[in-house]
Amino acid sequence: MIIQCKDEDIETVFDYIGEDYGKCLYIFIDLKKFGLDDENFDVWIQYSEEGSICAIISEYFGGIQIYSREENLLLEEIADFIKEKDTHVLFAIKPIIDRLKPFLPGYEQETGTVGELMELKYPPNPKAYSAPMEELAEIVRIVADDEGIGKPYGYDSLYEQYTQRKEENFGRNFVLRDEESNDIICHAGTYAELPELAVIGGVITAPAYRGKGFSKETLSSLCEDLLNENKRIFSFFYIPSAEHMHYGVGFEKIEDWSKLFKD
Repeated sequence: MIIQCKDEDIETVFDYIGEDYGKCLYIFIDLKKFGLDDENFDVWIQYSEEGSICAIISEYFGGIQIYSREENLLLEEIADFIKEKDTHVLFAIKPIIDRLKPFLPGYEQETGTVGELMELKYPPNPKAYSAPMEELAEIVRIVADDEGIGKPYGYDSLYEQYTQRKEENFGRNFVLRDEESNDIICHAGTYAELPELAVIGGVITAPAYRGKGFSKETLSSLCEDLLNENKRIFSFFYIPSAEHMHYGVGFEKIEDWSKLFKD
């Protein structure tokens, strides 16, 4: 049985997740940030016949995330729920997606890793700094040009996202500049922040400067800043170069992370 959450159910959801929010970051962050007051964000609880919680489901702007602490979710019921909503993208740890996929023909699967910084192993670059609002346009131009990170969103959408995060203290942007040209060499930011955690995103080095360790230095500087605020630091990464960079800085794998998507 899948029941839509009301305000009185929020604490039940947080109690169920506990400290395991690394496996359901979108659910945890969005529920902390919005509660149930945002018209674009909803949460459901799946219960077994005995009345115990099997899974938590969230939807934000049409994207769904699923979390099940014991991985004992009722698959057919959730698949029917997804089909009824005609969801185009859903996220969960890979073991859950692997079990759901046979019930959802027509979806493609992409797998990466969700990791957490356990120890800062790479020296920060002291010249990397937290960029002010006035530098966001320059940062977004670099991110929006990258095929794998920002290009699918387009400059205008990315600029709006970055500006909103900065205005709401929901994200920050660290940059490293060339001392001679003053061009941005590298950027590392956060896609989301709460008092207890941050999620890394948008780590990118300008093509002419790649392969020289600048991404590790800049990411390490950002992480040092976050650690000074006693935040747990998480990141999603999907390609070998990103995996190498994160592990080099001190991230460790929590779980394989997958998404199912269709056109």
